[in-house]
Formats: sequence, structure tokens, C-alpha cells
Amino acid sequence: MSEAGALPARIAILLNPGSGRVRRQLPALRRIAATVPGALLQEAGDAQEIARALRHWRAGPQDLVVVLGGDGTLQAVLTALLQRPAAGLPGLLVVPGGTTNMSASDLGARLKPEAALRALCAWLRGAGPAPQAVRRPVLRIDGEPDLGPQFGMFFGTGAILSGVHYFHRHIRPTGVRGSLGPALALGRLLVSLLGDRPHPLLPVMPARLSATDADWQSDWLLVLASTLDRLLVGCRPYWGEEPAPVHVTAVRHRPRRLLRVLPALLCGRGARVAREQDGYLSRNLEALSLSGPDDFLLDGELFQTRAPIRLSSTPPLCFLTF
Repeated sequence: MSEAGALPARIAILLNPGSGRVRRQLPALRRIAATVPGALLQEAGDAQEIARALRHWRAGPQDLVVVLGGDGTLQAVLTALLQRPAAGLPGLLVVPGGTTNMSASDLGARLKPEAALRALCAWLRGAGPAPQAVRRPVLRIDGEPDLGPQFGMFFGTGAILSGVHYFHRHIRPTGVRGSLGPALALGRLLVSLLGDRPHPLLPVMPARLSATDADWQSDWLLVLASTLDRLLVGCRPYWGEEPAPVHVTAVRHRPRRLLRVLPALLCGRGARVAREQDGYLSRNLEALSLSGPDDFLLDGELFQTRAPIRLSSTPPLCFLTF
């Protein structure tokens, strides 16, 4: 399905019952999903179950897969589809049903899960507008050989991992719901940064970053990469100008002039104040290799690797949203 207006030949709804919003509305979502004309519903809670469901469906280019979950669910769907690509990929209707829905939000999703499923029903019955379509490349991460390539929208390593661990240990147990929890973890990380002194949330990460035309060896605070335009709470922490699909930003450990640079960096205006000699690097690249990190984050999911990490991107895929 390359166009939003074209009705799909077949529809598969993949619902992750463990995703944040889905879990809280599960009975209602099951009822509405059952009313989607001609749709096959499968509940899958982890990457293995998702991969099995997609192998069973064998969706083709004229079909539609509805992804009802958060960032991690979409990452598992992309990996299952792209690790074993068929002649053509199905359209992907992304419904924001997780604790974090950064990818869905940037792709254009505006409706909550119940409303999105009702909009899908109306479209299929000719009683409502088609979903909007956007074409976007996806990150490809090659690292651990036994794991195989992983696909997603946001990669991070270094202090990004510390923020995720802080969220799971200190914020999630409090019962904070939705995107507020990850936003609080990000805020705590930023407070530690502004303290300008050693902190457990700010570990040193020795690493070598290699692109086609450049090489950087240093102690890093964090490295992130994405094909999304905006990240959590609307941040846009990259400012490269090269015409390439992978936005990469790296910050050296204890960079200079952080108090002045940080607000501009988060808003995508780093080019005005962030200088490479002060510890701030941002490029748009076709590919990047990292030697040093042994774990990384991809769309909220943690991975370990014993091999160097290589980041690249796929051709643009078609995503649909309501």
C-alpha cells in the first residue's frame, strides 16, 4: 500500500496487550478491533510473538498491517518485516498505544487508539477520510551477528542508557503514566548535565565514530541517531545540513559552554552556538560506525553487542496515521 487513499486487499491488526495505553483500554480496543471490516486480529507481546504473527500473515504490498502499540512494538514489527524482506512491504498504519509513542507522533499520528480504530472502520466503509501517508527511511543497526540487523527510528548510547535505567528504577514504579515518565527521566538527566560535575547518570564512554569522510576518537557523553524529525517532548537535537537521511549527534564528555549551548541544541538551533572544538558534533550521514559501546538503545529497547555498531538507513517506507 503506497497510497493512503487505496483500500487494502487484506488487513492485519497487531495489538500489543502489554503496551501502556493498550493495557489500560484493552477490553474496549478488543471490541472495536473486532468490528474492523475483514481484519485479522493478533495479540503479540514481545518481538518473538510479533515475528511469528507476521510470518503467519505474510502480508504483501497491497495489504495493511495496523500496529497498535508503542515505540518498541513498532521497532519489533519493522525488524520482523525488514530482516526477511519479501517482494514488497505492506502499508503500516501506526496507532500510538504505548507508554512512549515518539515515532507515531513524529509520523503524524494524532488520534488515541480507540479513535484511530474507529477512524479506520469509517474509512474502510467509505464513511470517513483516508489516513494520511508519509514516507520515511528507517534506521538499520548492524552489530551482534547472532542478533541480526535491527530496524527502528531512534538509536542512542551513552548517557541515553542511564536515563532509561533511571526511568525504570525510579519513575515507572511510582505509577506515572504516559509520556510524562520518560519526560521526567529526560529532565533528571538534563539537571545532572547542568551540574557540571561527575555523576552516576553521566558515565564516560570511550568510542571511535567513523563516517565516510571523517573519524572522531574521544570520550563521549552520548551518541544518538534518528530518521525522525522530532524526538521526545518535541526536541530536535541535531543541526547537520548535509542531504543524508541519518541525523547523528554526539556530545563529548563534559563539553564546554553547556549552559549556553543546551537550549539551542535541544531545539535544533545548535549550529548557531555548538562548536565541534567545544565538544558538540552533528551531521546528517549515509552511515556511521561506532567502536567502543557494548550496548545501545533502539526505540526504547535495550540491546547488547560484542561487535562494532554500524548505522545506516533503508529506502523510505510508507507509514499511515490517523
